[in-house]
Amino acid sequence: MILAPDAVSAPAPDLPASPAAARAEPWASAPAPRVHVPVFTGSGQEYFRIWVVNLLLSLVTLGIYSAWAKVRRLQYFDRNTRLAGACFDFRGDPRAVLRGRLLALVLLAGYHYAFGFSVAFGVVVIGAILMALPYLMRGALRFRLANTQYRGLWLGFSGSVSEAYRCYTAPVAAFLLPGLLLAVFPEQPAWGGLASLLYLGWPLMHGQMKAYQHRHLLFGNRAAAYELSPWRFYRAYLVAGGIGLAFGIAASLLAGVAIAATGAESGALATFVPMAILALTGYVTYLLAGPFMQARLANLAWSHTLFSGVRIESTIPVRGFVMLQSKNAVLTVLTLGLYRPYAVVAAYRYRLEHTRVEVDGDVEASARATQGRKNAAGDGAADGLGIDLSW
Repeated sequence: MILAPDAVSAPAPDLPASPAAARAEPWASAPAPRVHVPVFTGSGQEYFRIWVVNLLLSLVTLGIYSAWAKVRRLQYFDRNTRLAGACFDFRGDPRAVLRGRLLALVLLAGYHYAFGFSVAFGVVVIGAILMALPYLMRGALRFRLANTQYRGLWLGFSGSVSEAYRCYTAPVAAFLLPGLLLAVFPEQPAWGGLASLLYLGWPLMHGQMKAYQHRHLLFGNRAAAYELSPWRFYRAYLVAGGIGLAFGIAASLLAGVAIAATGAESGALATFVPMAILALTGYVTYLLAGPFMQARLANLAWSHTLFSGVRIESTIPVRGFVMLQSKNAVLTVLTLGLYRPYAVVAAYRYRLEHTRVEVDGDVEASARATQGRKNAAGDGAADGLGIDLSW
């Protein structure tokens, strides 16, 4: 389910001053709130057929069809996501997705090969990427949400360009700066390592990005309220880091025991055994820490997002989601990737099943009371932002 936005030619958003104010402000006249749980009406078998066709056509066209494949995928999931008797829909233009992917490839090639020409040229290219990405990431949010509708009303995103630069400049710089310093000062690799310390602030950066995304969601002219401190993200990251550290220590001990047991204190076996154990441990850590982070952060962000008269609650069980994603990963590997569509559907359905939407009064009456952007299909292209960078 997508609860999203675009702030183009809409009336001024009616932003509640706080979640408490939003809860107190009635959206409809009916006093009794109603709780709705989104339902996914599709199936893994249906999506498997779409996935196979998308994959084959993308391969035949050397990736060009992947833009149309993405639109088909989004349409399938949106049109099979039902909330309170109505389904979502996605109307994005595949050509906009293709333009975005071509631009992403150009940026990626520039990042990897610019310093092959000269250091000065590389610095200029990195600077251009740093300046362009926040603007483009905002445009991608607007494209995705402005082309999504529910009950005839378009979603949207009202975040400004200046806010995008305040939000995205730090994480983009954290990604680019270590490589930039290593290229400019190859004889002093410590500078690149020092710049990597910026990632200690990544949980805060992630929290600020989520705040920017959720605080500017729109449904028609109804704006979302989001009051969650970005610092709350640190706890989830620390727990995930603790999981990785524990498995890393266990892997190191196991590697030492394996080397001692085989008597291979030198040679190829002494190198292969610990590397294999560490690689396997890293993969297991990813299987545990990744779903853990997804569940915890989704619960945090969506449970602190609400519209006037609408409250959202995400209660994804962390243990259950970790077990589901671990099973999905194992089956995907065992089937050489063929289980992937079933895994995607299972994870999506599980997340929807643990999402509750509480509406003050009747949903249809609430939708009728929402004003603006009922015929905004061209919003994404009209503002010149028809680019989607995501894959």
